Amino acid sequence: MKLYEFTKSYELFDEAQKYVPGGIYGPRTPRFLTFGSYPAFIKRGEGCRVWDVDGNEYIDYMCSFGTNLLGLKNPKVEAAVAEQMKNADCFTLPSDLWLPLAKKMTATVQGGDWCVFGKNGSDVTSYSIAVARVATGKWEVILARGSYHGSHAWCQPHGAGIPEEWKAHVHYIDYNDPASLKNAVEANKGNIAAIMLTPHRHDAFIDQELPTKEFVSAVNSLAKSEGFKVIIDDVRCGFRLNLSGSAKWYGYDADLQCFGKAMANGYPIAVAMGKKELMEAATKVYFTGTHFFSGVPFAAALAAIEENRASGVIEKIAAMGSKLMKGLADAASAAGMAVRLTGLPAMPYMNFENDTPHEKNRYFCGEAARRGIFFHPHHNWFVCAALTDADLGKTLDVAAECFRLTKVKFGG
Repeated sequence: MKLYEFTKSYELFDEAQKYVPGGIYGPRTPRFLTFGSYPAFIKRGEGCRVWDVDGNEYIDYMCSFGTNLLGLKNPKVEAAVAEQMKNADCFTLPSDLWLPLAKKMTATVQGGDWCVFGKNGSDVTSYSIAVARVATGKWEVILARGSYHGSHAWCQPHGAGIPEEWKAHVHYIDYNDPASLKNAVEANKGNIAAIMLTPHRHDAFIDQELPTKEFVSAVNSLAKSEGFKVIIDDVRCGFRLNLSGSAKWYGYDADLQCFGKAMANGYPIAVAMGKKELMEAATKVYFTGTHFFSGVPFAAALAAIEENRASGVIEKIAAMGSKLMKGLADAASAAGMAVRLTGLPAMPYMNFENDTPHEKNRYFCGEAARRGIFFHPHHNWFVCAALTDADLGKTLDVAAECFRLTKVKFGG
């Protein structure tokens, strides 16, 4: 097959660097991928597919970094959005969808008795930390080393311009290690406001890791005995594993839960939810933003949650993801390549054995992208409900060729 070229993409990327620092900042830059083997700009999308500015077509296993759950331009969601747009989007006050979505969320998520709305995961994770600090009267926060909880100053993993003292109340543990957690609690005894965790470990660059029952039990029991709050950052996993929340799926006794990404199938909205006993503390935390109250994302979220429930989306993406993981494992084995497929089928990830600098994965994923399959070499992938068996067939055909090429280049 003819390999994709990215002439227009990289011309635009070069020009963009004259007007935007870095051209494209954050993890959307082509430098976070295999530079030269991926496009820089997307023109349009539909279902599980996107087309770049050079006209190249991809089956997308990044799903807009997880927001695309139902399929891009899902008819039910787009109809709800169009209906709201007849009334306009952003008003001085919340739209009349404010209360319906609040009621929908609290009826859907286990342990979510109230909610507040923002735009991004960073908004609601930061808000949740503030609520926990007000509720407990304490300042210290425990995070898992390497986990990502947003771009706000208190938690961002890297970047200039952030004074170290802004992170002075944050302490780190090894994920899935009860002893590490107990040591951190003991070292900060009586001063801990909260622990924030992703439902399972899905840090960039590493294999995914599911929590052990022992770790979940340690989190729950220590929080109860020491009086700190459990916050589950469900921004990536939310609405992919269980509609009631990933905390329920894994058994965390969550006091606060954060959602975003897939809840509105890509329209910009995020939500923090909490137990009833934290509502008074929540009223004391200042939280606002002009676009937090826009009506269109509320319409999208109401439609997306209902479509998820009605059409069995969670079951479908689990089934399709399982086929993908098995197919990749089989194709790798047939090519004589050793790989590790980790995580849950709704959001899998693949690494090669003996590939510490990720050169094999960067090459494999880059070659797949040049043939119309959009994997990411460093970040967990996502499966959307628009994916078909025919799409999987094409994906695995391309993967087989890319495993062969990787074997030729790097050996077994």
